[in-house]
Amino acid sequence: MNSTSSDLKLAALNNLGLMHAQGLGLRQDYAQALHCYRQAAEHGLPQAHSNLGLMYFNGQGVEINYQLALQHYQVAAEKGLALAQANLGIMYANGLGVKRDYNQALIWYQAAAAQGEPTAQHNLGVMFANGQGVTEDLAAALRCYSAGAEAGDAASQFGLGVMYANGQGVDRDIEKALYWYNLAAEQDHAHAQFNLGHLFFTGTDVAQDFARALKLYVRSAALGNAAALYNLGFIYSTGQGVAKDMKKVHQWYLYAAQLGDAGAQYNLGLLHANGDGREQDFAQALLWYRKAAEQGDASAQHALGILIAKGQGMEASITQAKHWLQLAADQGDVDALYNLGLLHLDDRDSEPDYLLARQCFRAAALQNHAEAQAAMGWMHAQGLGTLQDFVRAHAWFNLGAQHGNESAVTGRDSVSGQMTAQQMAQAQELARNCLSNGFEGMD
Repeated sequence: MNSTSSDLKLAALNNLGLMHAQGLGLRQDYAQALHCYRQAAEHGLPQAHSNLGLMYFNGQGVEINYQLALQHYQVAAEKGLALAQANLGIMYANGLGVKRDYNQALIWYQAAAAQGEPTAQHNLGVMFANGQGVTEDLAAALRCYSAGAEAGDAASQFGLGVMYANGQGVDRDIEKALYWYNLAAEQDHAHAQFNLGHLFFTGTDVAQDFARALKLYVRSAALGNAAALYNLGFIYSTGQGVAKDMKKVHQWYLYAAQLGDAGAQYNLGLLHANGDGREQDFAQALLWYRKAAEQGDASAQHALGILIAKGQGMEASITQAKHWLQLAADQGDVDALYNLGLLHLDDRDSEPDYLLARQCFRAAALQNHAEAQAAMGWMHAQGLGTLQDFVRAHAWFNLGAQHGNESAVTGRDSVSGQMTAQQMAQAQELARNCLSNGFEGMD
């Protein structure tokens, strides 16, 4: 048999494997597909190696095995198959079956892109846009995205739309952004649909169109875009362009939460905690707050700490509550910082720690937290964690009272009756000067 006849046989065998793998005219049968691919690969057909790589990568008819996928892609890539070169680049870029190596990813992406492979052109664009393993080069990113976009690659069209929308490496041009977003969206690119929806929902550079935004969000959500699912929940909760519908709010947030969206998990917890649109359920609130909190969502960490401190949804634990409130406070949640101070002051698991309570209250008070300013006033008035000092107490109360805090007003009135005129003048001077001098003298 001559080489041309042999090549045709191998190509036919590979095509038969494709038919089995994709169910084209035959019952889908991954085992038969693997058999055909292996036979063709044993005789060196690069397309068969590439297809075997894909099956091991996706776990089609076999257990997922990135090392074997890498080996097959490598054989096909070295024989010049562009798709295998692009896939090999993906594995090096993401550290799948091999140690992450952006240099190797770059080499294989460039080899594939030189043959016009659109996925490689897009991925090169990503590397240049984000400076992954290369010096950030927006002009190069634009060229790569443009090549992929012109070839019809939806991801490249989306990337190009982002660059025009944000003016990255090119003059900002919303018309071109819309053009490329629309092309990608028509190919069911979920992020392009989401970005278009966001533009029409906010009316950013386009006429606001809630109906169009809703359709785009729904299309994106149907493709599993968590951000679109979240936004749909938000839209039905606020009634922007639609009638408020708490059942749909819960539905959309639940879908997004199940995909791991921390914001949706927090909002779902909030719905359960408040009983919005359904019966109040602290156990469910605790569940969803915890999922969001474990992802680092400060609002969820704060809410989780409060539930645990109150024993809602589980047995109360001040120690656990402090842990979550501290995490939220470390991220700048000033309300969490204040509530952490309250737990140190009224600790059911151990003796009150006035010094730690005062530290929390002071840190929050310096950020103009009215309740914390009132708390600082009471600490000074009662000599808790510090010496009793009516002057500083009055000054802190005065600051909190300026924000309308009733406890601060009460405290100020209380200590005023125990102060001399000179002390009152000192306190008022302290309060007047504290904002300009960084609260100097308020310790």
